[in-house]
Amino acid sequence: MQHADRFCSWYSSDPADQIPVTPDWWGPAEETGWPHVGECRNCGERGHVWTPPPIAPEVRDNASAFARWMREAISHQAGRLGGSAFVAHRTEADVALMDWHGPTEMIMMEGANPPRRVLRCRECSSADYPCRTLRMAAAPYRFDYPGHRMEWLWAASSSAGGV
Repeated sequence: MQHADRFCSWYSSDPADQIPVTPDWWGPAEETGWPHVGECRNCGERGHVWTPPPIAPEVRDNASAFARWMREAISHQAGRLGGSAFVAHRTEADVALMDWHGPTEMIMMEGANPPRRVLRCRECSSADYPCRTLRMAAAPYRFDYPGHRMEWLWAASSSAGGV
């Protein structure tokens, strides 16, 4: 919800209760199916529904490129002839880390700024994607498999200017 220059949010786990405003009883019905202007169900002030824009394509592309490179690097390492039991178990563990620490889309509210959509780690939730765990797991593979990007060694927000 946007109230002049500030934002608040309405969250509900009930799929039938996703309307963030109580509609005005005295006004004409809105044509889009559910009300976009009315009393905020979070704070009670009048406002209108505000939806954050989608995640930037370059952010999605970077996350996809990282996941693809990491899976290929793990497969390359696991498929080497004469691999030790350590390498087999390490690559198996890294595949599990990739599954646990996959990206998920979240809406972030930071102070008076408008809410924004971001990719976060499913497991860490507070970290950028790729999270620190995946960046640390990926780092050794960069020496044996081409295509690693240096920005993957640091948090996404520090390398992408907070995007």
